[in-house]
Amino acid sequence: MSDSLLQCTGLTMHFGGLAALSDMSLHINKGEVLGLVGPNGSGKTTFFNVVSGIYKPTCGTVIFDGKDITSESPQAVYNHGISRTFQLSRLCLELSVFDNIMIGNHKRLSRGFISNIFSRRKFNEEYEDGLKRATHILTALNPELANRMFDVVSELPMIDRRRIEICRALISKPKLLFLDEPSAGMTHEETRQLMDEILNMGSYAKGLSIVLIEHEMNVIKRVTDRCVVFNFGQKLFEGTYSEVIADPAVQEAYLGKEVE
Repeated sequence: MSDSLLQCTGLTMHFGGLAALSDMSLHINKGEVLGLVGPNGSGKTTFFNVVSGIYKPTCGTVIFDGKDITSESPQAVYNHGISRTFQLSRLCLELSVFDNIMIGNHKRLSRGFISNIFSRRKFNEEYEDGLKRATHILTALNPELANRMFDVVSELPMIDRRRIEICRALISKPKLLFLDEPSAGMTHEETRQLMDEILNMGSYAKGLSIVLIEHEMNVIKRVTDRCVVFNFGQKLFEGTYSEVIADPAVQEAYLGKEVE
């Protein structure tokens, strides 16, 4: 389809005799928010890892923005325009907010160690540009956090750490953002607030496609355009939130069969 940004066909991922993904085919459109739901161990994070290049699929193809990226490295996938967060925090807690965000901007950093020593003017220019970009994106997400740019991350609450991870993923201006359980470690109200902030980021959110793994179904209901349900590494169902929760096979996957 012409508005398709990501097209995965027949993705299969084996770990020994275990099929973590089995003939998985799905797509995401430009500007769409897609929810991935399913029981624990159903293959959702494995799907993220395959598309982002961490795992090489046993078979199948990944087409992103018209390019085959199936066998490319995580760095190459990132350069094509796919960024992600992780369920478990990957922040460097001893570093500042600014330092952590700039880790996500490495493809725009052209200065090496030697050049930074002998070309201080260029280094300062790159630093000022990075600071401007980081301030812009933090302000778009949460203006209060933008005022804490040089605070050490370990001093911040969980919701601010999640914000920083998202800003680190967004600073490279990706076309597609993978969010792996962004609500982990947060309250329901914090989760609601964070998702509202992501969807109201103005120019940063405009045209951005998001794939969201989330167990908090109220979040899925409120922010997604479409849902795909995983079960035992396969696609069980695809449709809107209301269609998903009404499907008997989905109900059985989550709740089990009624004993007669």
